[in-house]
Amino acid sequence: MTRNLLVVLLNDASLTELRSAVEELGDGLPNVYVVAPAHIGPLHWLATDEQAAREEAGVRALEAEWMLSDEAAVGGEAGEADPTLAIEDALRRFPADEILLVGGSAADSSLQSSLGRLRVPISWVGRSPGPGSQRSRLREAVRGLSSGRSSATPFIAFAGANLALLLIGLLITLVVALIVWFIGLI
Repeated sequence: MTRNLLVVLLNDASLTELRSAVEELGDGLPNVYVVAPAHIGPLHWLATDEQAAREEAGVRALEAEWMLSDEAAVGGEAGEADPTLAIEDALRRFPADEILLVGGSAADSSLQSSLGRLRVPISWVGRSPGPGSQRSRLREAVRGLSSGRSSATPFIAFAGANLALLLIGLLITLVVALIVWFIGLI
């Protein structure tokens, strides 16, 4: 029986580690579906400029597909910026027997716990995450805000936009005051 492996390429994914893991886990010629979550920075997210990040993720997925084409029947796609959402979307199209997370320095235990509810076995290729630290919890909170999973996202966006408008108003007021003062000197 062929296995269905869902491969998720995280930030620092090593394609050579991926190849050896698929060779080990696949009995015969497995079915592999590669998902590469897009890496969207905060500025790109705020500007809703995600196209370049999605294209780069698509290239990473195609590289992995090409490399694995000799060992498996391969398909793939670029995924959402949040790895959990990318995996959930892929599982709707591809019935995986196991999930391979490739990379690990950017991953943390919160990703592992959020994937635990999917009830699909998870294997880490590369470094597995350590215990959740304060920094990893902060990273997960920012990831939740930027992906829209957090209920605080609209409020943060509203407060940020108002703060930016306030700063712009103060800057304009300062410039006008300097112009008036400079004209008064002449």
